[in-house]
Parts: sequence; structure tokens; C-alpha cells
Amino acid sequence: MVSKSSNQHSSVKPKTGVVLFLTLMFIFVFVLSYIVCSVFFIKKPDDQPITEPESEVMVPPEEPDPVLPDEVNFQDLVDEWANSVDGNRSVLIYDLERDEMVASYNPDENYNTASLYKLFVVYNGYQKLTSGEWNADDMAGGTGHTILECLDLAIRESYSPCAETLWAMIGRDNLDEIILNDYNIKNSHISSLISNPQDILEIMKIFYHHDDITDENLIARMKDSFLNQPITTYNWRQGLPSGFSRANVYNKVGWAYNAEGKYWDIYHDTAIVEFPEDNRHFIVVVMTNRVPFQKISELGTMIENAYYQ
Repeated sequence: MVSKSSNQHSSVKPKTGVVLFLTLMFIFVFVLSYIVCSVFFIKKPDDQPITEPESEVMVPPEEPDPVLPDEVNFQDLVDEWANSVDGNRSVLIYDLERDEMVASYNPDENYNTASLYKLFVVYNGYQKLTSGEWNADDMAGGTGHTILECLDLAIRESYSPCAETLWAMIGRDNLDEIILNDYNIKNSHISSLISNPQDILEIMKIFYHHDDITDENLIARMKDSFLNQPITTYNWRQGLPSGFSRANVYNKVGWAYNAEGKYWDIYHDTAIVEFPEDNRHFIVVVMTNRVPFQKISELGTMIENAYYQ
């Protein structure tokens, strides 16, 4: 009995060893597989795709608002002057740096332009020189002057033969169309010699900015014709310019004198007034009937005194 039992026990041992061996092999293979999968198939942080950071949109800094010069109030003095004058009178004062009206009296009254029509003729003439439509050295009709000389003389000496010839070269009706459509000046009929202070202000603003006249020599000549006007038969600067002592006054007059009655039936004076030490510029428009030039000179003095007070 003993011998039989012993044989049965020894026959179990080999089976148990095989099972243990197989179990260990299974565990080894499992662990090895896990390690291999971890190395080759599981993404590590460094394996994440690299993406470019979103670029920031560069927004330029806002331009600071320009610092405007102080407002100068001319309205009270204009009212005072107008109340001291008999006859029809209109006044506008426009601040070019602040781009605003600073005094206004009767701005929409229509007047006979007298020689202020030459402002419209001359500016369009400079445009034609700039565009090449006119040649500066060509003769202006039978005036004995070149086109450039006539443009100069029409302002500097209010020389009517030049202005009339240039006007005819442009075409009277054509100039009306240019004033309306190109200059956006609505209420003037220069072919009929009719305008008002508001429209004269607008053509003076166009002269001041002269955006479409780029030749520096032309610009310098144009400016000088408004500033340096020697006395000929007439004193072209006896009105507004004579009232100023410190400002540069770039002006154009238009007048009609009644010799029989000895009064100024028309006296208009318009100017760009420059206070050079402050680089300040104003447009002044004065249009009158039966107002002597001495009163217009007086207005110039009042404007200068108010500016410097």
C-alpha cells in the first residue's frame, strides 16, 4: 500500500512544474508586451504635434487728436463795426487752423462782384497751367503779356485786359460750370458778375489749400501777387491791408467808384490774414455798397487788436 501511494505522489510533481513554468512565461510575455506598447504606441508629451502660436494682430496706436490753437472770438467786433457803418455790408472771418467760422454778418447777401470775379478766372488759369492745357509762355491774346504774366497781373494790379482775355479763353459759361461742379460753389453766377460773401470765402479757401497746383514756382508767384501790390493808378491795399501793422495780408479788392457822387458804390476786400509769429491764418471777406475804404481799413485794425489782446 505504501509503495503504490508513493508512485502516485511523484507522478503529480512534473505537472505542477509545467503549470508554474507556463504561468511565469505568460506573465513575462504580458509585461514585455506592455513595455513595448508603452514605448512605441503611447504618445508622450513631446510627441504632441507642434502648433504655431496664433499671431497677434498688430493694431497701430491711434493718432492723437491735433492740438488746436485757442479760439479767437471776432463776432463782437464785427457786430460793432457793422453797426457803425451805413450802406450794405457783409463780413465773414474764417479760422483756417480750427476750420471754423469765427464771425459772420449778412453772409448770404448777393453783390455785384466787381473785380472779385478775377479770383475764379485766375485760379482756373493756374489749374490749366498745372495740367498742361495752357503753356505759361504762350501769349494771352493781344494783351502783350504771356499767360503767366496775365495771371499775375490780374491779381497784383487787378489788370482787367488780362483777366477779360483769360476769361474768354476759358469760356464764360464754361467757368460757371467749373465753379458749380468742380469747386462746389453753388450760388455765384460769375458770367453775370453775381456772388456773395460765402462763395468768396470758398474760393479763398481753395487758393489757400491749392491742392491741385503743385509747382512750387507757380505757388510762390501766386502768393506773391496777393501780397506785394505796388501802387499804380490806384492803391490796391488802401482797405483791409492798411489796417494791419503786424500781419501779412494776402488780398484782392473789387470796387466801383462813383466820381460824380464821390462815393464807393462797391468796395469789396477779401484776404488771407497771416499772423506769422503764431502761424495763424484767417480768411476775411468784406463786401459793401457805399462804404468808404477807410471804414474797411478800420475793420482790419479792429481784427488785429482783437487777435493780440
